[in-house]
Amino acid sequence: TGAIGVMSIDLGSEWIKIAIVKPGVPMEIVLNKESKRKTEVAVYLKDGEREFGSSAIGKGVRFPKNTYIYLQELLGKSLNHPMVQLYQKRFPYYDLIDDPDTGTVTFVHDAEKKIFYSPEELMGMMLNYSRNMAEEYAQQPIDACVLTVPAYFNQAERKSLLYAADLAGLKVSQLMDDNTAAALNYGVFRRHDINTTATYMMFYDMGSSSTTATVISYQVVKVNGIADPQVSVKGVGFDRTLGGLEMELRLRDHLVKRFNENKKTQSDVTKNPRSMAKLFKEARRLKKVLSANVDHRAQIEGLIDDEDMRVKVTREEFENLCSDLWDRVAQPMKDALKSSELTMDLMSQILLIGGGTRVPKVQEILLKESGNEFCDVTNVSYHLYCAPWWNSVFRVKTFHVKAGAVYPIEIEFDRRSTNDEGVESVKQVKRTLFQRNNPYPQRKVITFNRFYEDFNFTVNYGDLSFLTDPKEVFDRKISQVALAGVATAHEKYGGGNETESKGVKAHFRMDESGVLNLESVTFIKNALCSVGTLQCSKNVKLICMMYPGYKTGGTRRKMNSCENYEQTYPQVESVYEMNKTVEAIVNETIDVESTLQNTAESDDKSEHKTKTEEKMKNETKSKVEEKTKTEQNETKKMETRVQKVKKSFPLEVQIMSVDHEEPPSAHKQLSEEKLEALSAKDAWKLARETAINKLESYIYDKRDKLYQEEYEQALTNEEREAISTALSEASDWMDELEGEPGPEVFNEKRQQLKDIARPWLRRVKQRQDTIPLMEDLESSFNYSSHFLQAVLALPEEAQIYTPVEITTLGDLIKTSVDWKNETVKAEAALKPYEDPVLKPDDIKQKLMDLNREMQYLINKAKTAKPKKPKTSSKKNETKSTT
Repeated sequence: TGAIGVMSIDLGSEWIKIAIVKPGVPMEIVLNKESKRKTEVAVYLKDGEREFGSSAIGKGVRFPKNTYIYLQELLGKSLNHPMVQLYQKRFPYYDLIDDPDTGTVTFVHDAEKKIFYSPEELMGMMLNYSRNMAEEYAQQPIDACVLTVPAYFNQAERKSLLYAADLAGLKVSQLMDDNTAAALNYGVFRRHDINTTATYMMFYDMGSSSTTATVISYQVVKVNGIADPQVSVKGVGFDRTLGGLEMELRLRDHLVKRFNENKKTQSDVTKNPRSMAKLFKEARRLKKVLSANVDHRAQIEGLIDDEDMRVKVTREEFENLCSDLWDRVAQPMKDALKSSELTMDLMSQILLIGGGTRVPKVQEILLKESGNEFCDVTNVSYHLYCAPWWNSVFRVKTFHVKAGAVYPIEIEFDRRSTNDEGVESVKQVKRTLFQRNNPYPQRKVITFNRFYEDFNFTVNYGDLSFLTDPKEVFDRKISQVALAGVATAHEKYGGGNETESKGVKAHFRMDESGVLNLESVTFIKNALCSVGTLQCSKNVKLICMMYPGYKTGGTRRKMNSCENYEQTYPQVESVYEMNKTVEAIVNETIDVESTLQNTAESDDKSEHKTKTEEKMKNETKSKVEEKTKTEQNETKKMETRVQKVKKSFPLEVQIMSVDHEEPPSAHKQLSEEKLEALSAKDAWKLARETAINKLESYIYDKRDKLYQEEYEQALTNEEREAISTALSEASDWMDELEGEPGPEVFNEKRQQLKDIARPWLRRVKQRQDTIPLMEDLESSFNYSSHFLQAVLALPEEAQIYTPVEITTLGDLIKTSVDWKNETVKAEAALKPYEDPVLKPDDIKQKLMDLNREMQYLINKAKTAKPKKPKTSSKKNETKSTT
């Protein structure tokens, strides 16, 4: 099986970071083509050409309408959403409409050709590009990932991002809030500092388009008796429109104002999308420079009508432009503390994340508000630990995570009632499903009582009064649920003397990604059953204690950290079966005792048939019978009682999503085909570019070799002319090429050039390879010759080799040396442009023959046994003669 790799993606509105973990590779950030850790979230599309990252940003200066940026802000929103309206105001050159199938916003890419791209499709392209970078780095396929999302993402936005990942063919293991991911990564590498006393910290993240403050607690907790650290989200505050982007846009507008004041041209810069894109790019650079310098000069060549712009901007001017933004910097921090019901003095540390926190004025405000020194962790890759933490394949230390729901969720339904006068009234009932900051994943059950007909209910967001910015407010409705089969269930199972309705139960679950799902809806009844029971005798009660599994009913409850299960086990038949079993055990015990006594008595009777023993037998028998009758009399008579048995029956559920309409299957298939076609086009384009580069490299390389002394001498005049002509024709053919032929055309042309140049290049290659091989052959001759001399010098009694073996080695050395001398002499007589006779393959064969023979003789020396001396036998012959 192949290695298992895991990918985690830190998805921001402006930048994206990718990390992988695989066997043999630690947690590591994937570098892009520019060897950078982060890549711009940008997609460029024009005439079938597609670019990502910095290449797309570069093309965006020339073609801003064809370069799509800040896609995260549009996920799961309609055209009339306040955030979409703000997006259009910031980037007026985009043409946006509502998709008729999904009701969400869509980009009009080409109105004439009717080409449209939704933010989900564009985000899917970006995620697929990220997967390709990770696979290239890991050198293996990757199809699963963990995605980080802003904590303030609602249900529609989370579902839209999951849909985008599905279009890209990615299996999302989990959507993790970025503040939770940051806290997890920070705590993992400081787990030894965490103890049983809760420690509170605040993470302040000012990114490109939003700002989030989160109160986090670290504490060691016991789960199943094992103590491990746990990170919990206690409170969250955010501002969806406060970030570096808003500052950059104000700088862009300031540059527009300063340029128009000079009156260098009559053209309006704001009406030219390309000029506005240039100004926006310069404003982004200017903001970074002003974070470290008190002033800087902004300059753009050929802004409009061949007019240049050179404007000096100071940090003071920049701060004045954003004066109203500074009042909002501390508000997320206050909201987080209010949500967590904690105070600032309990925060042991404040950690800054995001590029926006590098602005000096932001740091000044945060320092004044907190009164504490803060730790700058702007460059932390807080998604790095997400992938191995989620995947059980990798052995990592346990670290519990408790994320919190940012928005409260409740259930609304109408309850109809009739008063004594027969007047029917309708009352709207609300029940809280998830409160704000409730941990997830978690299951919740809502019971609907006194409903005898089919009914509907809605799932809505709860009290959103904590959202102060109107742009953050969205439609409260999440989904509408219609239940069918309630009346049928009552007619079939309810209303009788033997059954009792316990209402309708709806089972909800908020999963690991923070997405709410309605798992099932069931009709619950209590069945009333007549049950026969027995009153146990003393022996039966004793055995009942020995068999605690026999009980007359009970409830088993299984609980874990987030989910509760309850199941009632009615013991209707088991009571009767239990008593029968106990009686059988008692009777069997009595029968065994009787049998043992009868067996003993029969043996005694055969040996000693005396009247005394006969009398003892009768007395024992009567005692056993009397004991049996007593036990039977103590047994309780049958009684009858009623026991309630819970039973559930599934109902038909029809869910209509209000905030995020699931795209039809045909719409999804069309999107997938659109992305697959673009991916196939990219693959074809990459193969074509690779083939062109290989052909160009081959032409340039061989042209250069034509004038290198070693290669030049290996050519005849005819060969030089043919190769030079072929290279020139191929170069002219590439310059005059029309259209876009496929990669196979360039590969075929390169193969033709290879066939022409092959004899020439082989000639040079063989002579180059001969030099080191001849050195090895000379060394082998020297070594084998010395070995042969040492063998011949051995005395006869110490010789371990046979004459045939010695002769074979000597002949092999002689023939090899003779071949070498003759071949070298013949090679020296050849011209450089003639094919060599001293070939590398022949030299390798000679080396193999010598090495094989030498290895055989050396191995024999290692295992040979010394000969026995003959001196002892000669001494014995001398003594006998004497």
